[in-house]
Amino acid sequence: ALLRAASTLFAEQGYHQTSVPDIVRAAGVGHGTFYEYFGSRRDILLALTKPVMDARERLPSLKSQNLADRIRAEIFWYLSDHVEHLELSQVWHAASNFDPEIAETRRRERARRIQRVLKGIESADVRPDIDRGIAAAALVAMLEEFTHRWFIEGDGPGKSAHDVVAAADTLGTLWLSAIGLEK
Repeated sequence: ALLRAASTLFAEQGYHQTSVPDIVRAAGVGHGTFYEYFGSRRDILLALTKPVMDARERLPSLKSQNLADRIRAEIFWYLSDHVEHLELSQVWHAASNFDPEIAETRRRERARRIQRVLKGIESADVRPDIDRGIAAAALVAMLEEFTHRWFIEGDGPGKSAHDVVAAADTLGTLWLSAIGLEK
């Protein structure tokens, strides 16, 4: 009940506008019950994100060793994951602007994603005129910022499966073109 209440309130009111008294009131429990499970509002946010973060650790297994297939799958998975957990993505992003530990968690997750992209770039015959580390960081930044603006902030046309597939296809084409692996 506490997790459901916190998730709803964080999404509706925002992380910083939601207090522990708001959460316990919405959950229909006392403050003691809250503190039996969580030490703070931040702790409940971390508990909400744990299943999502654990799922991100287990990327789908892809049988193809083709870099283009792997890039397209990674992009599609990333977009789908954010659309599936849209409210939590909004809250997590907002909280990271004010909470150093959450911000550091996002940086570590980004660094892992950059390393996966860099590993793929290094394993392929990519354009020799690009710095592979810069390319990996720039491609990941493009994906993150696009996802945030297009789906989380709502700049895109929608959040349907078709919208995710269209965005993933276009981003995949851009990534492959950028590193010289046109399809």
